[in-house]
Amino acid sequence: MNKKTNKSMRLLFTGILIITRLISLGQSKLVEDLNKQIIEVKALSPDSSFADLGALHEIVKDKSIIGLGEATHATREFFVYKHRLIKYLVTHENFKVFVIEGDFAGSQAMYDYVVDGKGTINDALYGIGFVIWMTEEFVDLIKWMREYNTGKLLEDKIKFYGCDINNKQFAAKKMLGYLTEIECMNPTLQKGLDWMNGYKYQEKRSKEEEQLGKRFLLELEVAFKTMQVEKSREYEIMVNCKRELEQFFELCFSDEKESIVLRDQFMGENIKRIYDLEGRQNVIFWAHNEHIKNDKVKCNQKPAGYYLKKEFGEKYYSFGFGFNQGKVGGYNWKEKKYEGFGIPEMSSKKLCDAVFDECAYSNFILDFKSAQKSEVINKFLNKNQFQRTIGNGFHADGSKYTHFRMGKLIDKYDGYIFIQNSNPITRLKREVNL
Repeated sequence: MNKKTNKSMRLLFTGILIITRLISLGQSKLVEDLNKQIIEVKALSPDSSFADLGALHEIVKDKSIIGLGEATHATREFFVYKHRLIKYLVTHENFKVFVIEGDFAGSQAMYDYVVDGKGTINDALYGIGFVIWMTEEFVDLIKWMREYNTGKLLEDKIKFYGCDINNKQFAAKKMLGYLTEIECMNPTLQKGLDWMNGYKYQEKRSKEEEQLGKRFLLELEVAFKTMQVEKSREYEIMVNCKRELEQFFELCFSDEKESIVLRDQFMGENIKRIYDLEGRQNVIFWAHNEHIKNDKVKCNQKPAGYYLKKEFGEKYYSFGFGFNQGKVGGYNWKEKKYEGFGIPEMSSKKLCDAVFDECAYSNFILDFKSAQKSEVINKFLNKNQFQRTIGNGFHADGSKYTHFRMGKLIDKYDGYIFIQNSNPITRLKREVNL
């Protein structure tokens, strides 16, 4: 190697070192500023003192709906800490309506259970319509809700709702019983409800079935306009069940891309109707990050949080949840069973949570509005970067499905809750006895 080549190599290495140093300094400044803004989470357990949550008051004091997301549906720490947050929001900030990513009509069984002590917790869990909530950690939350409600007036109780339309049989069964009881059933309504109860997910729909659905909806509309009943909570619930059936038919006869868009649109609409149904009491909305996020990005597929932000403005506040390392529970599509999966690492240049992992506290809350006062943090929040997003299933090899989403944090959320380590959720192995 000649002298000229040696000099060129030295210059190259020097340049690389300088660039690396500049990047390191920039990262250090970001972490330094983040450390000044983050609110330490001193405990995850719902049985802990709320002393460290006092700082949340200024963030949530004027909000009507709080969205609590999750980067995975099967991280134990998310469930446990959200239990703690819900206890705080209920007891200190007057949030009395709880809405889950679950079926509206089916979740009425859980409403009856936590509000009035009716039925069983097993039937109530089944009614929500998603296996993701059948965990010991979620049962602990339900136990607390029922205990909290004991002896209180209705307006002071926690009311439980679902906002999704994932199991139309619950709404169809309720509607069948209601219309029969008030003597409004007829052959067209019966045929439509029977079809829904026998419908199989993703099977091909015919033109005849579409026409049947349209005739059913018209007849259902006439029935509700002409029925002579007292306006009560039962009637209002059936009005909402009627809307769920309408939403189901619209989803059923839409293409796959359109149905994805409609699902979140309907979830947002249903939360607004639940908010009105409950006299505009403050609402806690628990769902995946992909549902609660605001998403200012210009695309057709908008999350439920987008519609809530559009309707409620600054009265809606979304907390994204993230973690940096550990394991998550998930359904192994290959082995057809649930198990724990190790999470692959990503560099800080690509993953926002790897940056948060460098902060002073292992677990913390970051409010974006106050944090944006720092130019360095503002730039970070407006930077396109990856965030983990894992649902009920997990593809360990990543060949068929990516468990990351690219985007700007500022476009997604109003705040962020970072939990450093993830462990698998504890799935129920048998029925719960209370």
